[in-house]
Amino acid sequence: MVRRSSAPAALRFVLLVLALPLAGCPDDDAAVFVEASIAAPAAAVEQETLGTVLGGGFDLALHLGPRASGASQVSVGAFALQNADQSQTLVPTLALSATPPFPVEVGIDNDVVVGVSFGTGDGLLPVAAYDEICAAGELVISGAVQDSLQDGSTPVASSPFLPDGC
Repeated sequence: MVRRSSAPAALRFVLLVLALPLAGCPDDDAAVFVEASIAAPAAAVEQETLGTVLGGGFDLALHLGPRASGASQVSVGAFALQNADQSQTLVPTLALSATPPFPVEVGIDNDVVVGVSFGTGDGLLPVAAYDEICAAGELVISGAVQDSLQDGSTPVASSPFLPDGC
């Protein structure tokens, strides 16, 4: 026995078409973990008698999509200054200062931009660091972020840029 629907096919089709706008557009943002990117990288290098002074900064953009299971606490690992193809590390550990300070909370379907600066502070890099940094041409800032929603860390790197002072 074949059971027929009480509503004719044409009526079911009209109801379906009318219901489509209520469904909304599906959100295709698949960021269930924090996605990090580096924007506006900059560095300045200066040679002094006893060593090399390095300073600079960047914006660390953090994004978490609407499908995440909850907010995330984000902290950072080590950040370094490398040549453009990342085959040579010029400064293995950059001393970072961030606003707002780490860890930062990134909410569901939210973006946070952290202003990060780095420098040699009261210390100096070796004298040879000036020549190494300037000889590299374009530089990349690379590092890692830790996202409380996942195990391990996620690498992040800037686009290549030229340092000031060479």
